[in-house]
Amino acid sequence: MTAALSAEQIRKYQRDGVIFPIRVFSAAEASVLRGALDSVVEQCEGDPLRRLGNLHLFFDWAYRLVAHDALLNAIESVLGNDLLIDGTLVFYKRPRDSSYVSWHQDSVYSGWHLTPSTSAWIALSPSNAANGCMRVIPGSHRLGQLSHVNVHDNSNLVRRGERVEGVDEAAAVDVVLQPGEMSLHQSTMVHGSNPNVSAEPRIGFIVRFVTSEVTNHDRPLLRVRGQADCGHLRLATPPPKMDHQVALSAWRAANQS
Repeated sequence: MTAALSAEQIRKYQRDGVIFPIRVFSAAEASVLRGALDSVVEQCEGDPLRRLGNLHLFFDWAYRLVAHDALLNAIESVLGNDLLIDGTLVFYKRPRDSSYVSWHQDSVYSGWHLTPSTSAWIALSPSNAANGCMRVIPGSHRLGQLSHVNVHDNSNLVRRGERVEGVDEAAAVDVVLQPGEMSLHQSTMVHGSNPNVSAEPRIGFIVRFVTSEVTNHDRPLLRVRGQADCGHLRLATPPPKMDHQVALSAWRAANQS
């Protein structure tokens, strides 16, 4: 399974700002990864946990996910073979979960529009309209950086509550994915998601990719392909293999600091 994109897929990504579905893991592989993620979620049951950040820096299974050849081959199709990870994030919507994602652009908080970048949204569960899949406005990436307002809402998975107002929802497309499939979207793509009104969870593992061209950057980046000069960047190291409980404690400590 190479997952390298075809010329037509690349043209569609450039035209629409998004491409899906792309198969990067088999259903069996996705099931194993979901089981590993569930083992983290189950031990955080006392928390109102809907977002899980940077698991790839602490858990070997998450590192293997982000460094999987099929995934990296797809990313290389749009960014080349100089690839760094600028963070990961899991959105875990439980059944009948009121949480949603307001219409927004990733570029408003990240600066990813200033450098070659893409975001992979990898489904570890079915992702569809009923359980609150990602929705996109195709072509909106060509509008550039849009004005956002911040509206506090505890149900909004976007922490600062940033949102683009006046979005024509009639133009929205549901990014429907099966476990092991992913979408790629550009940082200025207007996207969001609705609450989960189904009896099944919706689980997405998001990987943010940049290249060594990124500058003025203080977050640790994990190199997953290439040998470009990264002397101007702070590089992370892959997580050592460790007991699950030790990794869990280290991850929770890092997220509380």
